[in-house]
Amino acid sequence: MQDSADPRAAQIRKILESGTFRSTEVLKRLLDYLGGQALADQAGDLKEYTVGVEAFRKPPDYDPQTDSSVRVQTGKLRQKLEEYYRTDGLEDSLVIELPKGHFKLAFHPRHPQGRTTLPRRWTMWAGGAVLVALIAAGLYLQLRVRPGAAPSASGRWNSEMEELWKPFLASQRPIMVAIGAPLFTKIGNSFFRDPTLNTWEAAAQSERLRAVEHALGDSPASPVFTYTGVGEASGAFALERLLLPRGKDLSLQASNLLTWEDIARYNMIFLGPPKYNLQTLDLPVQQDFEIGHARVQNLHPMSGEPSSYEEKWTADRSRLEEGSALISRLPGLHRTGEMLILAGSSTECTRAAVEYVTRAEYVTPFVRWMREKQGDIPAWYQVVIRARFKTQTPIAIERVAFHALK
Repeated sequence: MQDSADPRAAQIRKILESGTFRSTEVLKRLLDYLGGQALADQAGDLKEYTVGVEAFRKPPDYDPQTDSSVRVQTGKLRQKLEEYYRTDGLEDSLVIELPKGHFKLAFHPRHPQGRTTLPRRWTMWAGGAVLVALIAAGLYLQLRVRPGAAPSASGRWNSEMEELWKPFLASQRPIMVAIGAPLFTKIGNSFFRDPTLNTWEAAAQSERLRAVEHALGDSPASPVFTYTGVGEASGAFALERLLLPRGKDLSLQASNLLTWEDIARYNMIFLGPPKYNLQTLDLPVQQDFEIGHARVQNLHPMSGEPSSYEEKWTADRSRLEEGSALISRLPGLHRTGEMLILAGSSTECTRAAVEYVTRAEYVTPFVRWMREKQGDIPAWYQVVIRARFKTQTPIAIERVAFHALK
């Protein structure tokens, strides 16, 4: 990678020279190559074959179908970058990511974090702060919901609502709602959530977790998956009110207990971002958008579209004013069944995504727009919505991007 005044180049050099990347020559070579391609403003995503030949000097007859080494090293680089920003790069203002399933680096500024006596990005949760979500999730996890519930509180059921939900309503398969259950760490009588640590394997190796353990008297840490966001919990109830009067069998499962057999058997609705629903990271479907930290990332921008949709907070970062969510209609496993992912860059945004597909006020113009612009509702698509909030409640929601998927 050539030297450049571009701050992206300086950030790449800093990472390459960091202690995190010491003795990782293969990963350093891959990062240097991908960085050079990004700085050269190469259009589109790189192909696995191209990376293998140019970065790893594979022979011309190299076949990615039989040689998975490029994918393996790319996965290791993605994990190494995450480790860097948890350690050496904790104070860096520019973040470099390698989106899953792609070979093109993404760059975005890191929003400033408020200072605390505990390591940054750790949050202490008092029981009362999540009590509403716990009650909602707990009731749902213990009860299998039966038809006959009250009509949807969202109001009218019309032809547009019928058309949008027809794939789920017409199917003979039961519906399972997977509610995102993020990883919390229990230390003594306290619970912590670090947004960068979403598996116990990663948390168990975290130096910052060791620091918190030490600060609390060296109490041993253990994983906990009994919490969820208010947006995810309220979204589960909204889906119940919408679908049960339509005679659908509805079940709910916490994402940490969800199995791939469940995903193959049910029509799935996921509530919450990939870091809450880790299974969605491994779905064999190429997508145009993904949820990143405090943003929705546009992996394949169309003309006039931004590369990301950022959150907007108050000056003291105490309240979310605007945020984005992603609605993804995807095929089920083996192209059988239906799948819907309602995910936001925050729990408030996830709630906005649910509102958008369960309220006739939003569904009606959306379906009519698809009829006019697309000729019909595409089988598979992704929609980015933008919401404004007051006291964590979405007060206005609008569609800002739409991609039909192949």
